[in-house]
Amino acid sequence: MAPVSQPEDRSQLQKLWSALYMDELPRLAKARDKAQSKWPVVLDHCFARIILDNAVGQDKPWMERVGTPAVKKMSEQQLQAALSLGRKIANGEANLDELNQRSLELRGKSAPKRKYAESGGETSPRGAKRPKTASDTEDIRSHFFSDGPKIESTKTAPPTPEILQARDTIASSRDLTPFRRFALILLTYIPRGRYSTYGAMGSYITASHHKCSARAIGNAMRNNPFAPTVPCHRVLAHDGRIGGFGGDWGEEGKHAAEKRRLLATEGVKFDSRGKVVGKPFTGFQDDAEVAIWYEQILGSTSK
Repeated sequence: MAPVSQPEDRSQLQKLWSALYMDELPRLAKARDKAQSKWPVVLDHCFARIILDNAVGQDKPWMERVGTPAVKKMSEQQLQAALSLGRKIANGEANLDELNQRSLELRGKSAPKRKYAESGGETSPRGAKRPKTASDTEDIRSHFFSDGPKIESTKTAPPTPEILQARDTIASSRDLTPFRRFALILLTYIPRGRYSTYGAMGSYITASHHKCSARAIGNAMRNNPFAPTVPCHRVLAHDGRIGGFGGDWGEEGKHAAEKRRLLATEGVKFDSRGKVVGKPFTGFQDDAEVAIWYEQILGSTSK
């Protein structure tokens, strides 16, 4: 790769940055290149997270310094800093594992305790401190180019390693449509012990990204191949009943009883008429990670 100390122009810097984090570093990681004694991540968006958090964010996640997509929003100086650190990683002059841990710490997460990276599964986006996380998935591929009581304001439990892994698995599932991938990932931001509705999920997407109906959400969730880890059981109809739009986890579906059991186990209560007690979770917009997933999977079409 050509030196970047005196790039021709901004567009050249952007091309160099994209090539570095999207192609060169993932290739080195997959080959277990000797430049690093340990490659904790292998996916392009994870390299982008690590480099940008350390080179651009410095003492905070990079999104708090620059807008998205980063490649278009970074100044020339920031692009240079990202390129410099990325090349140091490629050359073995910077310790990728230490940089990854620092990035996770900036996001309130602990270092990985399970080797998801070994199987190509870096894990997922930001939030409260996570006891076990493989690399984070504030997956941002599109960002670099072109989630009882006043629960909404209380901290939810950190995502489990299984949820983190599921998000990456879904994001890379090319046999699913992009919208279905995003809808399934959105499910994982409904906290345990809460429920949401098809309408609430559709309203979030409509308000933040593109027009979306409750039925579109129901169709995307139908016969969820990742259940119950990806909790479609936490989504109910607008009237507080099971709902389901005819899927396996709907009112008449083969998993309807299991849906009620799972919700009860998690602390969600129903009244004598079979309607859920309490208000639905609607705070998808409160976690910036959700928008990042949208950008990664569906592109820069948000409002």
